[in-house]
Amino acid sequence: MKIGIVSDIHGNLEALETVLGSLQEYGVERILCLGDLVGYGPDPVACVERIMDTADIVVAGNHDQAVSGLIDMDRFNTQAREAIEWTRTQTTREINDTLAGLPLTVSGDSMTAVHAAPFEPEAWHYLLTEAEARRGFSFLKNPVCFVGHSHIPLIFIEDRDGNITMETAASIHLEKDKRYIINVGSVGQPRDNDARTCMGLWDTTASEFVLERLPYPVWLVQEKMARFELPVSLIERLSFGI
Repeated sequence: MKIGIVSDIHGNLEALETVLGSLQEYGVERILCLGDLVGYGPDPVACVERIMDTADIVVAGNHDQAVSGLIDMDRFNTQAREAIEWTRTQTTREINDTLAGLPLTVSGDSMTAVHAAPFEPEAWHYLLTEAEARRGFSFLKNPVCFVGHSHIPLIFIEDRDGNITMETAASIHLEKDKRYIINVGSVGQPRDNDARTCMGLWDTTASEFVLERLPYPVWLVQEKMARFELPVSLIERLSFGI
């Protein structure tokens, strides 16, 4: 089965449409979304509606819960809070109810999906080091876990002896005697010094994972953000993927 995996869309409709178009070309049979449909970007409602129409599994991100009122905004920086407050002026009660109803984690026979970390998903931990990944693996029962949240694509690998390595490769073969925590990066707010949108492709039959980067019309998103007077720093960072 071919599965498309997206995360951290953040109201960026142009990036989302680019990704969805590519996934259709790849012939994916399912789409998995790892949360943060909203926040930062200028098209929160359209992005929520598009994901709920196309994704088979959607988990909650911290911005989704902040916009829907489930968590307090004190944990966000000033620019993120300003964007969340603006997003709340755009969303309807129906959209907020949709965001509030998203689960924190989804697990199947071979896969776990969570926005931040498999341990304490409600605490929104970042998985950026081998030590943090080790704690994540200790909570996993499945061989593969897909995460987002940091906006930085990374692959952590645990071998049969419990040794953990970290990879930044664009593609990897998933071996049966190893476990994986895979960060698929961000669709709408890349932060790995690459401004292109980012998505994952998981072929369960071939046991292959590929990270795909695609250019999209960043300037269109920036024009919208400027029109809505969203924070300048959030607008500018899209040009550089930072």
